[in-house]
Amino acid sequence: MNRKTWMAAAFMLLTQSAIAAYDQAPNHYRLTISDDAKRAQVEADVWVEGDELAIFNTMPIPKLKNGQADLLENIVVTDMAGKQIRLKNKGEGDFELDGDRRVKLRYEVRLDHDKYEWPGGNEEVFYRTDEGFLSSAYALFLVPLKAMLGKTEVTVALPPGWSVNTQWAPTDKPNTFTANTRRELVNNVLFFGTAKSEDFSSGGMQIKLVMGKRYWAQSAMIKQVIDRQLASYVAMLGKPPLAERFMLVLNQGDSGDGGAFSGSFSQYLKGDADEASRMIWGRVVAHELLHFWNGLTLVPANPEEEWFKEGVTDYLTVMAMARNDLLDREFINQHLQNMVRGQHVARKLMGLKGTVRAAAKDKHRNWLLVYGGGTIAAMAMDLELRRATGDKLGLEDLMKALYAEFGKPGKTYTHADIVRVGMQIGGVDLGPMLETHLGSETALDMAPMMAQIGLQVDVAGMLETHVQRNKDVTAEQRKRFTAIFGVPY
Repeated sequence: MNRKTWMAAAFMLLTQSAIAAYDQAPNHYRLTISDDAKRAQVEADVWVEGDELAIFNTMPIPKLKNGQADLLENIVVTDMAGKQIRLKNKGEGDFELDGDRRVKLRYEVRLDHDKYEWPGGNEEVFYRTDEGFLSSAYALFLVPLKAMLGKTEVTVALPPGWSVNTQWAPTDKPNTFTANTRRELVNNVLFFGTAKSEDFSSGGMQIKLVMGKRYWAQSAMIKQVIDRQLASYVAMLGKPPLAERFMLVLNQGDSGDGGAFSGSFSQYLKGDADEASRMIWGRVVAHELLHFWNGLTLVPANPEEEWFKEGVTDYLTVMAMARNDLLDREFINQHLQNMVRGQHVARKLMGLKGTVRAAAKDKHRNWLLVYGGGTIAAMAMDLELRRATGDKLGLEDLMKALYAEFGKPGKTYTHADIVRVGMQIGGVDLGPMLETHLGSETALDMAPMMAQIGLQVDVAGMLETHVQRNKDVTAEQRKRFTAIFGVPY
């Protein structure tokens, strides 16, 4: 037996031994929120595969060098017989221990997260209202780093009169839920308190809507956006996302931004959810809903494809909203102007360097490149596919084909896959065009792109940007504009 064969055999034996050692029992967490909602206590028994526990998705900030992990206190780990196990804090939420066995955990979480500003926005980490608080599950649960085997049962104990809203599946026991995977357990948000919620079906999915009390008078308009967009996305992508249950949490917040998780999303609304501002709040809701497909089911293998996750999502969001009569012709024109203006602002005013692909390394600082540059690349792909196929196919068809191939658990796509699938469905090589848009470090001239949908671009200085109808527009260009946005040219 040669050395490589011996090593492979040894690895198989070790793997089989580890699998055999797993006791096949579910994991259990009990989360207790103190009556003043200032602390949480967590008790758990969990199988630790490997030798590390972790708080995932930590965001180091100046006052908390280990991010959310610095708010964990009094961590005690024992074996199932009660003998204490040494725990080494490795920093940024990683803890080393003697694992590959079931252990008991006990720790407290100081619920002070709302006292800090988080890079991704507090709507993605923790905030309080007069009806309770929202927290990401990332901030609450210390879990095995290598892998989390088996299902996890979570029981929540709450202050009097409070309830917990979650995407997890309920069991027949009070305030007890099941998460099938580690991702489902920690990659979600929860709302604790007295806020009203409503459960309904939309787009073939079960939706839980949780909102602050000021928004329930506007719930019909919010649900209209949800219903129309989900129906469009199912048709656009060919099938629902992987998760069957989703929770949407909406509350007032000045950023007006939101964040999507594996089966939930959290959004701040700047003001009321009325028709006049629907182009703002509705677009954020619609954008985050589409992430349940593009980003959470269709997952890139490389972080540099963040432009695809955000840019394609934004382009298709606006396309679907316009077709659903949720955005008017005037907004579309403003949106196209902003696409052009945004790149000049990013490069010349903000001085952002690097390529659109590389911008993902500092997404929040480079959001104009990731989102704006990504949206322009999405439009370029759409137009290239339409040109090559006589307007028979577009970006929707590329997404449907990618989703059919890669919208599966554990399967990821690469940049090369995007180019390959474009060639398969449209007979066109998207590679050179994408290299131009994603590899450039300057604001590109968008006039040739806009001309393909009958629009003229005029740029004067840095902020004076105008996109208007071209007096020499052709019938083909008019038809293409309407095919994309669903409104008359």
